[in-house]
Amino acid sequence: MSTINLLPEDYIARRYRRRANWICSVLFAIVMTGVIAAILVSGRSYRHTLEVRERVTADYAEAAKLIHQMQQLDAKKRLLLRKAMLSASLMERVPRSYLLGILTNALPENASLVSFDLDIKRIVQLAAPQTGKKGAKGAQAAAKASEPIVTMTVVGLAATDVEVARLIATLARNPLLNSVDLVYSQEKTIDQATVREFRIVLELKPNVDVLDVAREANPSAPPAPEPLARADAGANT
Repeated sequence: MSTINLLPEDYIARRYRRRANWICSVLFAIVMTGVIAAILVSGRSYRHTLEVRERVTADYAEAAKLIHQMQQLDAKKRLLLRKAMLSASLMERVPRSYLLGILTNALPENASLVSFDLDIKRIVQLAAPQTGKKGAKGAQAAAKASEPIVTMTVVGLAATDVEVARLIATLARNPLLNSVDLVYSQEKTIDQATVREFRIVLELKPNVDVLDVAREANPSAPPAPEPLARADAGANT
């Protein structure tokens, strides 16, 4: 028995279209909801990523600043330690003021000091290892620091090379100095006046003590003469 459909075909077609439109609308709403949710989630994730990146960048900048400060402090520490060792070595045997006094006392009338630089070098010597049963423990070379080498670099001005030669000769006779070397002596114009600029490198004798030198020079006199008056005058000039 066949079924007779009394509904018009146009009505059936419109109903199918409405059903299809409703299904498409629901699917479109679902898709748009997913897209909007994805946009919101991605926006939050992007903002979170930016915040994390900013925090990491700030941490890196702070760490770089701390590293730079530590490097500066380390450099200052090394410089202070070097100056402390230098000052301690000089105060033990030959004061800096005494050395400056020697230089100013040795200056001729037409000469003056421009700069004075003092440096200490320590040479490490490697001791040869011992052989035999007793020297078995000494297979490794032992590092042994030698006496420090104290050098002074002096830059000054003089009228002629004669004054420079007199200064070198006077310093060479000093019992505290091991060597006096002239690096250069050249002409220089200062205020339309031609002078001689010279550089001298002085080296102290190893294990020298200003007290011993003073006692040898005058046993009856008190030790450690201090020629500070002329040293201060030379430093001010």
